[in-house]
Amino acid sequence: MKLFAHKLTYLSLVTLILILVSACSSEEKGTLILIEQDWDGQIVTTAVAKILLQEELGLDVDQKFAPADSAAMFAGLESGEFHFACCNWPSFSRGFLDDFVIGRGAVERIGSSGILGSNGWFFPRYMVEGDSSRNIAPTTPNLRSYQDMNEYSDVFATADTEGKGRLLDFTPGWDYRNQERLDALGVDYKVAFSGSEAASFAEMDATYQRGGPILMVMWGPHWSHAKYDLVEIDIPDYTSACYPEGTEYACGWPADDVAKLAWPGLEDEFPKAYEFFQNFTITNEQQNEMVLAVTEGGKTYEDAARDWVNANKSVWSSWIP
Repeated sequence: MKLFAHKLTYLSLVTLILILVSACSSEEKGTLILIEQDWDGQIVTTAVAKILLQEELGLDVDQKFAPADSAAMFAGLESGEFHFACCNWPSFSRGFLDDFVIGRGAVERIGSSGILGSNGWFFPRYMVEGDSSRNIAPTTPNLRSYQDMNEYSDVFATADTEGKGRLLDFTPGWDYRNQERLDALGVDYKVAFSGSEAASFAEMDATYQRGGPILMVMWGPHWSHAKYDLVEIDIPDYTSACYPEGTEYACGWPADDVAKLAWPGLEDEFPKAYEFFQNFTITNEQQNEMVLAVTEGGKTYEDAARDWVNANKSVWSSWIP
């Protein structure tokens, strides 16, 4: 009986050790999937997170593409196909947030990214003031607000807008609702979609270099505000009656506290990563610094993120659990 009791105790200890080892090894098990989207700031910010998760926490990390603030992004976060999105703009995904986050708790919001977003309609300053150094005469000298836009519709008109002024947008999926805003404000312009951030800013750059007319929707933080001298069209301030909170469109956009979103199972499956993401915040200036290194410095997103990580340990060290 004593021998049997000793064997039983030994087996119990072995079983306990195996359970503990199994529990420890299951922590942070598998590949952590980060969402990569279709705009520079998000891509480079995600690259910073990936570097630190791999090198400081020793995690296996991969990235998968999903269009910004889309149905595919939210559905993937609900199912666990994706585990984390760094930069959700609430004003462009209000319906999805009401359903997935607030309504059903199918996606978790884990705080602010630190990015404070804004949106507006912009055009080059030389169109108002001219540029004697480039022999550019002013073409819209009195353009300040939406109320002045119809006076200059012919200046911004192109072949594809049928004589109306043209407002350059990115893609319908980003839900700017620019045509609704133009119509509600009584501005007889037509929205033209470029299809992507890269295409829009390629057109901005080419037009700006030759001193031509262009009007486009832009957001901040964005590297373009540092590169180009632009004027913002004055439109009525956002109120709660405006879309996306309300149904009116004769107004601008809300200021956006850009959020971090996660798969609801993240804390259980990747507890260290979850704590890292809770701590992970980045400022407008920090994001712009990295994006400029890509767009103006010719670096890859990964190299720009690596340089920032190497130079800013005092910033990110507090993110590490």
